[in-house]
Amino acid sequence: MDPYKYLNIRFNPDGSLTRNGAARLLPPAPAGEPVDGVNGPARRIVHSNDAPLNDANGTTVRLFVPSGPCVGADGGGRLPLGLYFHGGGYVLFRAASEPFHNTCTALAATIPAVVASVDYRLAPEHRLPAAFEDAADAVRWVRSYAAGCRPLFLMGSHAGASIAFRAALAAVDEGVELRGLILNQPHHGGVKRTAAEESSVDDRVLPLPANDLLWELALPLGADRDHEYCNPETMLAGVDAARLRRLPPCLVLGRMKDPPRDRQRTLVEALQKAGVTVEAKLDGAGYHAMELFKEDRAAEFIAQVTDFVRRHTGAGSDVHAGRSRL
Repeated sequence: MDPYKYLNIRFNPDGSLTRNGAARLLPPAPAGEPVDGVNGPARRIVHSNDAPLNDANGTTVRLFVPSGPCVGADGGGRLPLGLYFHGGGYVLFRAASEPFHNTCTALAATIPAVVASVDYRLAPEHRLPAAFEDAADAVRWVRSYAAGCRPLFLMGSHAGASIAFRAALAAVDEGVELRGLILNQPHHGGVKRTAAEESSVDDRVLPLPANDLLWELALPLGADRDHEYCNPETMLAGVDAARLRRLPPCLVLGRMKDPPRDRQRTLVEALQKAGVTVEAKLDGAGYHAMELFKEDRAAEFIAQVTDFVRRHTGAGSDVHAGRSRL
């Protein structure tokens, strides 16, 4: 197969991409949009606005703020804040892309929580570590935004999950208190194929040639898939165990037919070995990113995140002591 044709992209002589198959971009809704919470919560109005993150890099954050009773608030009446990173193999989609805008709207309405979706720089125009640098910017931004000691969660889907992990390390270094880290189908790879990767040549969502191309476009020039930005074993080998142990409780979600699923197990096992509290639910039904286009899988994902956030919000939640408060 032609991976460029599959992804509906064209590589230009100046090193940029033409993204012909990009999802529709939705405008923010400052006046609010009515949203039915998943699995029973009452309809809420969710307001969204774009805010600058780093003017020099052209990055922004799309904020989703729900109205209505603060059922998911902590003991002080503050809604949790979820810093969210969208997927797309570091190459595709934006915070405003319809599937991710809708996901964040549903999360804000259902948990309920304030959700800040980071519109980070894309490769190959901005190869890694640009997205990780933007994640660190977002952590610094959130300190000023959440001045009221708002319970903070980091979350991401697919490549965005790997960005969220880097954001969590940045938060550890900045002394920012986190209540939880949510990694939905983290996207990793490596030079030596896993069994799941070998069987994914004709995968219906993330076929191997397209997966390889995404990594080729995202990694630094000359780097292979054993680079620390791609291979979880290489990544974690370069992180001090004491630094990892300062991470908050983690929820790692996966799907039984997701090509990176073997890498996700490697990540979970390494984090657990380092002493991180990890809830791993890697046997979800279906394929890569199904929650973006299957209503039942979307409801499942929203319910899993909502349960995790609510269990780790409030005065009784298990958080790391001795760090600065937001």
